[in-house]
Amino acid sequence: MKIDLAIDRSVVLPVDYKTAEPLLRDIESTIGRFPNLKKLTRLDDSAYFWEMRTMGSQIAKIAHDVSYGARYTRDLKAGLLSWEPIPGKGNATVSGHFKLAKAASGTEFSFHVRGTLFDVPVPLLYRPIAPKFISAKFTALIERFLERTREALAADSTQSKS
Repeated sequence: MKIDLAIDRSVVLPVDYKTAEPLLRDIESTIGRFPNLKKLTRLDDSAYFWEMRTMGSQIAKIAHDVSYGARYTRDLKAGLLSWEPIPGKGNATVSGHFKLAKAASGTEFSFHVRGTLFDVPVPLLYRPIAPKFISAKFTALIERFLERTREALAADSTQSKS
């Protein structure tokens, strides 16, 4: 089964823009906070291959190991790190971007992703609900990623003030 994703989330980071800017520069450290990331392989200076841990539901007998390649582009003036899928790499295509923007109480960190998961094994009975279920699973991962990022920057900021 093919599952389409479209997820937009954001969090306000408790640090100024300059402190948050390394999120756009150090791709590996930023991506490394993503939950369920099993392995991240650098393909070249701006491309990575993601391998995720198995996602799904034992009750519904849905289990899928998502993998995909993405090429990253930075636009530091716009506060943007974007990515496009690498055709033929993995069983999904994922594009999107992170965006930093100054906010009254810190820096807004937005995450936008669009993608398609291919060949997701879903029993016939669960096909009507599978897209919402899988999208909810990915949304929860993104929310945890944003929270981990917020916590890491807050801890770094506290340590640097000590």
